[in-house]
Amino acid sequence: MSNSPDAVSPTHYIGIGASAGGLEALQDLFANTPSDTGVAYIVVQHLSPDYRSMVPELLSRYSDMPIQQISDTTEIYPDHIYLMPPRKNMMIADGKLLLTDAVPESPPQMPIDFFFKSLAKNYGHRAVGIVLSGTGSDGTRGIKALKEEGGLVIVQEPDSAKFDGMPRSALNTGLADLILPAKEIGENLVRFFQHPYISGSQPQRSEDEEDNQVYSDIFKLLKRQSSINFSQYKASTVARRIERRLGINQLNGLNSYHRLLVESPKELQILSKELLIGVTRFFRDEEIFDYINGRVIPDLVASAMGRDQSLRIWVAGCSTGEEAYSLAILFREYIEKEELDCKVSIFATDVDSNAIAEASTGFYSEDIQFDVSEDRLEKYFEVRPGGFQIVRSIRESVIFATHNMLEDPPFSNIDLVTCRNVLIYFQQGAQKRVLSSLFFALRYKGYLWLGPSESMGDLKSHFDQVSDRNKLFQKISNQRVPIGSSPPGITLPGKSPGQVAMQPFNNVARAAKTLSGSLSLVQDRLLKEFVPACIVLNDTFDAVHVYGDVSRFVRPMGAGKVSNNINDIIHEDLSVAVSTALYRCEKCQEDIFYTDVILHNDNGDDFNLNLSVLIVRSGERESPMASTNYVIQFQVNENAGRVVQKTGVSFDAQESSRQRIMDLEAELVKKQEHLQVTIEELETTNEELQSANEELMSANEELQSTNEELQSVNEELYTVNSEYQEKITQLTELNDDLDSVINATNIGIVFLDESLSIRKFTSVANQYIHLMDSDVGRPLHHISHDLKYDELINDVASVSTNGEAIERAVYTRSDSAVLVRILPYRNSGGRISRGVVMTLTNISRQRFVEAALERAQSQLRDVVLDGGAPLMIDSDRDELSILLLEDDEVDQLRIQRMLTDIGERSYRIQVCGQIDEAVKAASSSEFDVCLLDYRLPGGTAKDFLERAGEHIQVTPCILMSGYSEDDVDPFFLEPGVFDFLNKDELTTQLLVRSIDYAIERRKVQASIEDMSTSSDT
Repeated sequence: MSNSPDAVSPTHYIGIGASAGGLEALQDLFANTPSDTGVAYIVVQHLSPDYRSMVPELLSRYSDMPIQQISDTTEIYPDHIYLMPPRKNMMIADGKLLLTDAVPESPPQMPIDFFFKSLAKNYGHRAVGIVLSGTGSDGTRGIKALKEEGGLVIVQEPDSAKFDGMPRSALNTGLADLILPAKEIGENLVRFFQHPYISGSQPQRSEDEEDNQVYSDIFKLLKRQSSINFSQYKASTVARRIERRLGINQLNGLNSYHRLLVESPKELQILSKELLIGVTRFFRDEEIFDYINGRVIPDLVASAMGRDQSLRIWVAGCSTGEEAYSLAILFREYIEKEELDCKVSIFATDVDSNAIAEASTGFYSEDIQFDVSEDRLEKYFEVRPGGFQIVRSIRESVIFATHNMLEDPPFSNIDLVTCRNVLIYFQQGAQKRVLSSLFFALRYKGYLWLGPSESMGDLKSHFDQVSDRNKLFQKISNQRVPIGSSPPGITLPGKSPGQVAMQPFNNVARAAKTLSGSLSLVQDRLLKEFVPACIVLNDTFDAVHVYGDVSRFVRPMGAGKVSNNINDIIHEDLSVAVSTALYRCEKCQEDIFYTDVILHNDNGDDFNLNLSVLIVRSGERESPMASTNYVIQFQVNENAGRVVQKTGVSFDAQESSRQRIMDLEAELVKKQEHLQVTIEELETTNEELQSANEELMSANEELQSTNEELQSVNEELYTVNSEYQEKITQLTELNDDLDSVINATNIGIVFLDESLSIRKFTSVANQYIHLMDSDVGRPLHHISHDLKYDELINDVASVSTNGEAIERAVYTRSDSAVLVRILPYRNSGGRISRGVVMTLTNISRQRFVEAALERAQSQLRDVVLDGGAPLMIDSDRDELSILLLEDDEVDQLRIQRMLTDIGERSYRIQVCGQIDEAVKAASSSEFDVCLLDYRLPGGTAKDFLERAGEHIQVTPCILMSGYSEDDVDPFFLEPGVFDFLNKDELTTQLLVRSIDYAIERRKVQASIEDMSTSSDT
């Protein structure tokens, strides 16, 4: 796939919310998602603001799609992955991602909810929300917005999530379309997008009747399951929801889906719930509730107190009850604040019995804390496992009941009716019926509260608009308004949402009630014999009934959408006459008669017609209960000029056309003026809505809570920990290595904290101090030990206080020597921390060796000081071999002569004047003693010792020099050098004693080494 952005917009926008454990879920998702689906993926995570995110690099190994962490306004392209950066919130609009700063001091940020709401608002049914692993409830409110706008919701299967808090919270809403492991989400998304109904590749059908019948059958199934007639809901909404279920279930047509509904009660229940769209929350649109609290509640309470009656509130379409309880809380607060005695009864109804059952419990999930203030939560809610429950006193003030506004009779004498976001889902006829019912329910001066996209329609004149912005109306008329009967419903085509196919005209027209029995037959015969062909119209000129055969006077009905308006169905030859007569009849409020109206038929014959338009009124003319109908009569005039029934005006087509054009032009000018006024009103309304929208967005950013903020911080820390897990593993391995090294040193170590309690110790320490694993945390002075060290506790306390190390050599009760070092604890930076480290080292062997060496050296010292005492030289050796390294020939002869004059022992002397010569001799022969001149050509005696190495390792050496001893004192550090002779002071006796001293000292050293070796074993 090319990485260059495609100019085509994505077909769908996929919002993915993830938090703790989300990295693994994202890897599974994208590893199993093709890179050419034509959709855009936007990932919203909880990220720590203190660390650079490694998510782009980590995800790039699992997907071929370009991955971009956005930093500014970013254009969205298909087959791309976009990541939200830390410290930001993200919105989507007009194909672009927009960033806003997250405010750390504000209530906890819910970036997933924030983005999902923006996604739902801007892309509706083209939006998909996916909730992956995470803790808390972020995303739950967002999927409600997506569902309300027709979006698809997918939730990771909780058992496959590393943290199931977010998935379970989302599932508790009951709004998830698919529940899948992360690795299966990509595959199911592709199948959904490729479905013909979703991708738009469904071929156009030649006929709609079959799909109409299937829709009708589906509505019957739904009616049987839920007792709700969904045929009165908007066609586009119903069709889109059904088509989405086709895509989710991977079915190819309506017939297949109808079979699934017959076989699967669960799918039938899901579809019913999809169509009901019950989404609400506490104090939804807080600004409007504030207006109700300040403007309406005081007025209603005062009115009820004045007439000494209880307040009656009706919440129509209450869903799960949040709005009803919100109003109950507001009324309770006002009455208590004013110290009034006023009873409030709230009737909350909904057509969904499941929603009513849930509302009656008064139990809600934890995420309501974002909608309800802390004070109200504490006063009106009780904390329960998994959420909150409304207190009993509030629950008892609300009566919940199942109620169908389209079929069931309304309540009466209601002071306030709220019916928000219900009418928008109904067809126009159903809307009129519901509004009429609400008008009937309200008492005079009662209030009606509608949704932001709803209006009063034909009943506008009966209400005073208290607040256009808040859609609040007050009843100002006591006139009776007919509720009417339920509309007959419509049929829906299957080929595309939004198209509505009406039944053929002649079928729609049969709407009158018929009499029963023989009287009905008599009436039909009389109508057929004596009543001319006629069409009955309503006040909007739509045909509502037909008498006789009118087929000659109307246009042929073709396939497709059909209109009932008389101007659309009347024969072309009669259109001018009919429209002119209707206009004059409506304007003058009198019957109109035309004669000599010419109609041309398909056979070429002409008919001379008498055309009558009669006006029929019910009720007083000025009464709002009055209704108007028009009857168009057609009589074929067999004898031209003969007028039947009444004499009318001869129809002049040219004059009528001219007059009609003038009337239409005048009407057009009025309509244009009215249109201009309407446009200006709409512009003003749009500006107000835009302002309200901005204020609501600002309010959404402010409504957060401290608990979620802490949860978000925990998730951010988990994300950082997961990215650095490898480093933690390495540190663990290094710690294990360090423990192994400490144990291998055979040194006891005890770590104490600032209170001198045991923190940690090595097993070797048990040899001196009686420690067990259970002693961790116990003070040191509680622990017994085998050391003859009475000042141990005092020394440890001293080091802890002043930070100066103490080192003491002590003995155990078994007389083993132990070196105890007490040091202040230092951290990795070298600074002294509060605490102490104590090491215990067995030095018994060193003490033994030191004692033996001291005795031997004392003995040698005594012998040397006592010049007459003989040294204990091996008596078996009559000859000693001497290596003499001397470059001065005079000194060579002098030393040889000194050793030759001794008669007790003979000396075999090998003289070398160069270092190389001496090294060669040492490598080929063994010597008892080496006599070395310090200053030599090309080096010193030290160079000889380094080069001779192992050849003279056990040979004692005597250093000779004409310089003072101080000049060569450092040379005594070299191993094997046992004495120093000044050549200027050299005598035969001194030379022989030095040779004997070196040999004896070497023997003592060898003996000490043997003793040390034996002590180890």
